[in-house]
Amino acid sequence: MTKISLNVVNVGNIEGRAYLHTQDIEKLAINEFDYVKMVTEWEDWGAVQILSSDEVEQGTIAVDASVLSSANISDGDAVEVEPVNNAAAGIKSIKLGIEPLAGQEVEEAILWIATEFEQLSTLLKNRPVFNNLQIAWEDCPIGNITVRFLGADPPIPDGDIGIVDPTGREVEINIIPFTEMSFNAVLVLDVSGSMSKKDMKVKNISGALEGLKKGLDESDELNLFIEKFQDGKKVSRVDAAAMAIMLFMSLKIAKGWGEQIQLLTFSGEVERYSLGDTNVISCVGETKKAGIESIIDHVVQKTSESTGLTFLSGALDQAYKSIDSFDENPTIQKKNPTMIIVLTDGNPNKGNGLGVNPIPIVKQYVEQHPEVVLYAIGLGEADRLMLRKIGEMGRGGSLMADDLETLIDFYDSLAQNFQMVVKMKKEPEE
Repeated sequence: MTKISLNVVNVGNIEGRAYLHTQDIEKLAINEFDYVKMVTEWEDWGAVQILSSDEVEQGTIAVDASVLSSANISDGDAVEVEPVNNAAAGIKSIKLGIEPLAGQEVEEAILWIATEFEQLSTLLKNRPVFNNLQIAWEDCPIGNITVRFLGADPPIPDGDIGIVDPTGREVEINIIPFTEMSFNAVLVLDVSGSMSKKDMKVKNISGALEGLKKGLDESDELNLFIEKFQDGKKVSRVDAAAMAIMLFMSLKIAKGWGEQIQLLTFSGEVERYSLGDTNVISCVGETKKAGIESIIDHVVQKTSESTGLTFLSGALDQAYKSIDSFDENPTIQKKNPTMIIVLTDGNPNKGNGLGVNPIPIVKQYVEQHPEVVLYAIGLGEADRLMLRKIGEMGRGGSLMADDLETLIDFYDSLAQNFQMVVKMKKEPEE
């Protein structure tokens, strides 16, 4: 493979590309719009797409400033330049970590990206991605942000590069705060009669049970509830769901950031859970002492009283509407991003004026609330395809949980990690 030594020239913003003199392009035996790798004597490296220009001096490579910053390469550095012949095509999704500089709030950065995703999409345009890539987004309208490449599907081997959207197809962009971030949650739980079915096998959750005991004040009610979860036995779907919700809340309380949660239950009707005189539960020590395990009694009672109806469209409608009840985060003077998690074991069969199909409800609210992600969890006979579609539309995801361990692990992950999935769409043909 041909390599040549070139001197770097920083030419500012040129949309993530680099220019070479036509004779240097010929030496490398490449064409315009091919990709090259640049490697310094200290083995720092980056990759970039090439255009030709006779205005560039022979023996130099004129490179976009952000590409150089990402590769830790400076103006005037000597680099070995070689063609990239093994660029991974067909990237389906990439995962990006968002890290604001010190003094900036990650919540504000995520909220901004949620509403201005096209600007992030523009940043990625024409840019190869590779393991350990860090993009210094210095001209981001809300301040300097580092965008870290955290992985791709299919994976990119070390030393290789991948091309985002090489064929014009949609690519999923998974946006994750690189540092811890506060976010609120609306937990939506199906309490229809079928949730009393005992088919959730208990296994490998001893650590979760210990964590729950530490996260909440012990009581007779809590201990009786925990005793149901003996390894190898089966518990009801509603008990499994209540356990997952309790663990979710205990993790939020343990963080001590004052994040807020609302709980909605639904079967034929939708009901908002209240603790005292409020529907909004603040995840702080005072809430822990207030006996948050009363949620268990509430959920189990609602299941015993419920019908076989599943008013999923109404539950999702109320979940999005309930976001208005959250308080502002005083640091950013806006409401935190919100995660909605809906769990059901049935198929929608009641519309009550909204329609039985929940998809139009999700479509309506997703457009209104770019700062919200929606996850759909199914148990038992739930419609897998519908839940998958709900999760995709809601910029979150979905899960079918066949046992308690899988369910708890998913709630555990969601309690600690806010992730938004946005599609980088094919550009319209001119």
